[in-house]
Amino acid sequence: MSPYLDYRREPDALVISLRDDWTFGNVRMLQGALQEIEGRDEAEVVFQCGGLRTLDLSGAWVLFRRSREFESQGRRTRFLHFKAAHFKFLKNITDLGDDTPGSDRAGASIPHPAARITGLLDAVGRATVARIDDVGRVTRSLLDGVAHPSRLTLAETIRQIEQSGAKAVPIVILITFLMGLVLAYQGANQLAQFGAQVFVADLVAVAMLREMGVLLAGIMVAGRSGSAFAAAIGVMKLNEEIDALRIMGLNPNRILVAPRVIALLVSLPLLTVLGMLAGIAGGFVLATTMLDISAAQYLERTAAAAQLNDFAVGIVKAPFFALLIAGVATLRGMQVSASADQLGRLTTTAVVQAIFLIILADAVFTILFSSLGV
Repeated sequence: MSPYLDYRREPDALVISLRDDWTFGNVRMLQGALQEIEGRDEAEVVFQCGGLRTLDLSGAWVLFRRSREFESQGRRTRFLHFKAAHFKFLKNITDLGDDTPGSDRAGASIPHPAARITGLLDAVGRATVARIDDVGRVTRSLLDGVAHPSRLTLAETIRQIEQSGAKAVPIVILITFLMGLVLAYQGANQLAQFGAQVFVADLVAVAMLREMGVLLAGIMVAGRSGSAFAAAIGVMKLNEEIDALRIMGLNPNRILVAPRVIALLVSLPLLTVLGMLAGIAGGFVLATTMLDISAAQYLERTAAAAQLNDFAVGIVKAPFFALLIAGVATLRGMQVSASADQLGRLTTTAVVQAIFLIILADAVFTILFSSLGV
């Protein structure tokens, strides 16, 4: 008796119970086991799930061909008690007509809502495990590259630092400078009601050091470098360049992903510092030109309000934001496989998800630091 099936003969039917794993690795044994079963005078052959654990496309094809052989001999075939996950492989092979689930001939009814929920949960679980596995591979490659620097493409890492860091300096400084102007103007309007306009320097300094500097730098890097990472790796996937790297025995994660992650880990904290200074400078320009505040007063209040603690709160977020941006962008790039349309969609997804995650992380950090009294 085969470990993959057993059978019994009834007066008018041959009942074949499937069990264990009907997968690609067992195809030859499955074919042999099915071929050993010969019909006699039975008018019907019933295939039923008698402990079947997994069924892939190869196993379904073996089952489908044998069922058609029985039908060519003038026997009817039915499928009983199979799960929806099993039947989907049979559907992928060919249209089974009356043998599909829900027909009388198949002997199966429309899947119960609970089965649909189970299938949905199974799909979500598989997708989650796949994403965790992707993140695990990227993390292992990054740690391996850090532990063995000579194995990293040093030139690529330096190039990515230039692209994601040095070339992003102008836009980060401009945006944070303008935000400093906006904060100073809006804050001054409110503080003027209490005759405390001079404290606008405190507002701008604390806001830029703790929150706005790192957040704006992260958002700009996510939109600029995140999209570039996803698009570049995605194009390489479409052109089969990553497959070529694997054929040459090279690790694409080490060559493509690790340099980009390290580049953001180096660049984003530096951009954050520049953004903080630019934002404070923006508040200084507005206060000294449009408000009745002297340069000496503004600098004095800034020095009094800007604490090392506030700077640390802002700068400690930068490496976490860098990991989120680089991780999401490179992961989405690696997922490109089908077409240019998918490339554009996943690039957009990378940017949106990266911005969402850094804002979410910023909120978590704010709650954490508040609860710690920092």
